[in-house]
Amino acid sequence: MKKWLARCTFVALLCGAVVWIAPAHAQQWMPSRPVAFVVGSAAGGGIDLTARLLQRMWEQSQIVKPPVVVINKPGAGNTVAWKYLNERGGDGHAIAVGTANLVSNPVMGKNLLGYREVTPLALLFDDYFILMVRTDSALKSIADVKQRLLQDPAALAFGFGPGIGAGTHIAAAVAVKAMGVDVKKGRFIPYRNAGEAVAGMLSGQIDIVSGTAVTAPPFIGSGRVRAIGVIAPRRLPGQLAQVATVKEQGVDANFINWRGVVGPKDMGKRQAAFWVRALEQVSRSEAWQKELERNFWSKNFKTGSAFDRFLRDQEDAFRLIWAEIGVHN
Repeated sequence: MKKWLARCTFVALLCGAVVWIAPAHAQQWMPSRPVAFVVGSAAGGGIDLTARLLQRMWEQSQIVKPPVVVINKPGAGNTVAWKYLNERGGDGHAIAVGTANLVSNPVMGKNLLGYREVTPLALLFDDYFILMVRTDSALKSIADVKQRLLQDPAALAFGFGPGIGAGTHIAAAVAVKAMGVDVKKGRFIPYRNAGEAVAGMLSGQIDIVSGTAVTAPPFIGSGRVRAIGVIAPRRLPGQLAQVATVKEQGVDANFINWRGVVGPKDMGKRQAAFWVRALEQVSRSEAWQKELERNFWSKNFKTGSAFDRFLRDQEDAFRLIWAEIGVHN
């Protein structure tokens, strides 16, 4: 009798455990149809590359089972992309690349969307910048650029993508200011991405391209473009190891870009949790670490309150930068 009672008690406890555990499993969500991965630049730039690398890794690892489709929506400092993202709704089947515009847009205003209008999911990495000229340009170094601009702040036009307030824009402006030049008189021309900016430079529309380091090697390898300086704390490795930093060349300028992933403003908690897990799994992988090294990126993974705090701090820092450079195109 005692054995029978003990067995009944065990079965009852086991059933209770199953009843208690089941809801936790039921709450886990995953996408059930193709996912839109929205990019706020034209195809071919560093932002686009970020999305396509994640797309490929999710597909290869089956972390995300339905297809992830990259959709390019350039314009207005990623605002076109993030508006499109919000229009897709928060059911978890749309995400987007987050950029420095998440904090620069609110400061610049003009109905541009920032981090309060989306759901921040994860910060991925820090990114660095490079200044490039045509191979036949008379500008051989940062010193040459400084000399020209001190004579006339509007003498040289800087191109960048994907728009005003992008990291490539601010990096160029910070460098110009560090030269002792009146940056408010400078010429800063936005393009949809680095490729279009380089095309504009090759056709004579602009003199210098400010791009992310990852975009530089193919252009330099073409033989038509030459790098004259990197805006980074130290020289970058690999193919860019011979390019001196602007600081080495006497200009104490430093501005670090970063990239992450966001969801629509009304994204549900279960959907957000799925994407945070999917991004964490990629960030821990050896394949992702190799991509970071290949693309001159530095891992800086943050989620939740740490990412939220990072965005607030970045907004405060950008407000100070924007007040100093005073660039209004």
